[in-house]
Amino acid sequence: MFWCGWVLFAGIALWVVPPVLWFVLRQLRPVIVSNPENGDWPSVSVIVPAQNEQAAIEQSLRSLLTSDYPNVQLLAVNDRSTDDTGTIMDRIAADDTDCHVTHVDFLPDGWLGKNHAMHVAAATATGDYLLFTDGDVIHDPAALRSAMTYLRRRQLRHLSLLPRMIPGGFFENCIVAFFGFAFAIGQQVHLTRTRWPFAYVGVGAFNLIEAEFYRSFGGHSAIAMDVLDDVKLGKMVKQHGGTQDFIRAPDLLSIRWYDSLWGVITGLEKNGFAALNYSLTSVILCTVVFFASMLLPYFPPLFLPLSEAGGFLATVLLWHVMYGFVACCVGGSVFLVPFFPVAAWLMSFAFWRSAWVTLRQGGVRWRNSFYSLDELRKGLYR
Repeated sequence: MFWCGWVLFAGIALWVVPPVLWFVLRQLRPVIVSNPENGDWPSVSVIVPAQNEQAAIEQSLRSLLTSDYPNVQLLAVNDRSTDDTGTIMDRIAADDTDCHVTHVDFLPDGWLGKNHAMHVAAATATGDYLLFTDGDVIHDPAALRSAMTYLRRRQLRHLSLLPRMIPGGFFENCIVAFFGFAFAIGQQVHLTRTRWPFAYVGVGAFNLIEAEFYRSFGGHSAIAMDVLDDVKLGKMVKQHGGTQDFIRAPDLLSIRWYDSLWGVITGLEKNGFAALNYSLTSVILCTVVFFASMLLPYFPPLFLPLSEAGGFLATVLLWHVMYGFVACCVGGSVFLVPFFPVAAWLMSFAFWRSAWVTLRQGGVRWRNSFYSLDELRKGLYR
């Protein structure tokens, strides 16, 4: 048991510490300039798909229109909304000619709604770069300039930024922090800039990509039916030899992800099972690894002397410390640290619920559309 504990600790440390420290320590700072018009800035088309986002879309679009970037085309897409989203978009476009609105009234076969909306906008975009962002993200005026400066200095073709998560209730913050924690580990974000093919990142809140390169591999056509469109865009970049990076940008972007703990759990209904390729076997395997690595180490220190259980106790402390680092970065606080196992259980429940709901209803029901499990599995980008 002595060696089992320390071998487990060493394996988890190698798996967890590098991506978490990379995630925590790197942050994009605002780039402020006295004369925004100076310099050779490539044009950027900002694409904002939205369906039934009347509560957030106005603030999001107006934040983009206050950008200090000198060469922006704003393309807002109303994707079959049944609320006032389209009306709000039209009103903003009437006030500001830099905003162009497209209304999508029909979804073709073989497309997810959001993916199709981004595809439609990208086909008319004239920018040298495309920024795909969600309709509930708030952008600081310096966000686009700061991102473009970072991208060009590092000669990237794709850059993803993670916004600040506006805090909610305590247990909501627990699971949101765990999601960021699991994202950093699962994607091994410290390897994003390398050629390692399994380390790729895409963030729906901010995916900035070179337009010509995006079109060279077919854009969203290749991921027309993939629920994880943002992450899979990053995967396509990596597979086609593009340089990419990922960095937090809490001073430049912010978002209220969901409005409650239950909102987070139901919000993962669409993505949870999809992240495991709609495979029940993968869900079971991940659950076994999850419990063996994250929860099992709590038990030996309760029954064994410290001389034998030291490795397990060190593993428990490592999990809590690493989770605490992320919690303090994504809108939580140090008070979340003791609740790591609760957050882990909540995330596991969300993924199992996603699998159960998807299998029970034979597909995914999202917003105003239903997508069958058969077509979702066929549309997976691998």
